Amino acid sequence: MGKIFCYCVGILFGVMLQISCDSDDSKIEQETQKEEEVIVEPVIEQTPGRIMMTESQSLMADESNQFSLNLMRETSKETTGNLVISPLSVAYMLGMLNDGANSTTRQELTHTLCIDKYDTKAINEFFGNLMTNAPLVDEDVDLGIANYLLSNKAIGAEFKEQFAANMKGYYQAGIESMDFSQPDEVLGHVNDWCEKQTKGMIPEILNLNEINPAGAAILLNSVFFKAKWLHMFEEEFTTSQDFMTAGGQMVKMPMMAQIAVFDYMEDETVHAVRLPYCNDHFSMILLLPTDERMSLEELLNTLTAERWKQLTASMRHQNVILSMPRFEISTEQNLIAPLTAMGVKDAFSSSYADFSGMLKDPSIPLFINLMKQKTKIEVNETGCLASSVTMSNTTTGKPGAEFVANRPFLFVITERSSNIIFFMGKVTELG
Repeated sequence: MGKIFCYCVGILFGVMLQISCDSDDSKIEQETQKEEEVIVEPVIEQTPGRIMMTESQSLMADESNQFSLNLMRETSKETTGNLVISPLSVAYMLGMLNDGANSTTRQELTHTLCIDKYDTKAINEFFGNLMTNAPLVDEDVDLGIANYLLSNKAIGAEFKEQFAANMKGYYQAGIESMDFSQPDEVLGHVNDWCEKQTKGMIPEILNLNEINPAGAAILLNSVFFKAKWLHMFEEEFTTSQDFMTAGGQMVKMPMMAQIAVFDYMEDETVHAVRLPYCNDHFSMILLLPTDERMSLEELLNTLTAERWKQLTASMRHQNVILSMPRFEISTEQNLIAPLTAMGVKDAFSSSYADFSGMLKDPSIPLFINLMKQKTKIEVNETGCLASSVTMSNTTTGKPGAEFVANRPFLFVITERSSNIIFFMGKVTELG
């Protein structure tokens, strides 16, 4: 009887031991699966011919335009002459940084982007949608959006797996690691990427003295745009005409001219005309103050996301006698000052920045010590060529309407289905 009891106990113990082992193995397997499930590289659906947005993404597009207008206001304050920026390029930079940010740093980034009511996943999906589908809207428009991240292997800076997966999946970013103590190699690598993405328009973005051997990472975004007008200007109608600068001086400039049907609106504040590119998906909208005494800064102060939406929605087809100058503008803009004024503070502080979601090693304290953008635009009788690169360093109507842009005006390049602002600028001086 005792032997039988011992035998039974032995069997029971063996079964319990097996169950315990199976349970432990199951837990380990579940934890492994859980860890593997976290590291997922997102995939964005392609929708050629149109940027399909959810209801929340459409709202986010409007709010993103508010960021664009705010950024244009802030950068314009410090610039008396011509200016061109790509708000979208800056937004992409802040979106990538937001994915690796936490606490107040994240709150300030999303608040400045005017999308603070959305979580990081929703923000990434919004940018991923644009990243994937904006270049597919019009096959006759050459549009490229690119991102690139470079970490410093000399200090052991390595991106977290999920951060890297999000950068690849949502932002289609190239990710590499280099030794920042070899500045010439880093300089050549970054500037080669810059020149390639902008097709030679912006041959360099990084200077040798901006490479910190103790820096952790360099983040880059580029936006390239090339398109022909749907209604091209005939060169024979381009004549030398007076253009009044912001200072009130008259200068002779080659003014392009045509009469065609355009979307047009005017009210007591602004005259606006939409010049479509290629197949009418993308366009340039020119904004001219109705009152010649109104400055572009005053006009900018009237523009909110809601006003922009109302303005573009109120445009109607009509014959327009259009005159505008050929122009070419190049701008280099330090973005720390305007973004600080807009609410991004902790990200630029060595004491308060929290980018703990970016690197594997949380002991490496990160803050942004440099953020700048170079942008160039060329507008002529044929069409438009525009390109922008943003970089950040992290370290320890009615018939017969007339639109004559012979005085300072604003210009905005947008995509019709989303109404997203890609480029924005002002023309105040020519010659």
